[in-house]
Amino acid sequence: MKKDNKSDVVSLLETFQKNVLMHKPPVKDMLVEIRMMKFKVKPRQGDFSAIDFANDELIEVLWSLGKLDEFVHLQYPRLNDEDQEAFFSYFDSMQKKLQNDLNKINLKQETTGTRLIALEIEIFKDRSRRKKAN
Repeated sequence: MKKDNKSDVVSLLETFQKNVLMHKPPVKDMLVEIRMMKFKVKPRQGDFSAIDFANDELIEVLWSLGKLDEFVHLQYPRLNDEDQEAFFSYFDSMQKKLQNDLNKINLKQETTGTRLIALEIEIFKDRSRRKKAN
């Protein structure tokens, strides 16, 4: 039975990968969706003003991370304890791959010098929920 649970989880993630991550919409549409995902970008080190937020690769990776996050929040409550462990194991590998892709992107706009300056940013989703006034 344990193998069946893992194969179900793998099948679930493979279906997500095939139906969502491999069929990306045009960059313009991804950008609209990213805005709705409420990502926040926080400078950690370096010149934040030098970042090219119109970079297509950046938009694609952020969109993929956002879709993966949405998928996890949708599927996680539906899984039993055994499935959750397998799910997060596979989810972790997908997330690490996307983070590595993000780290490889040249985020700087055109530069005039040849000096490399370290740049570190933190990207997270705003999950704050507004309280309803009574």
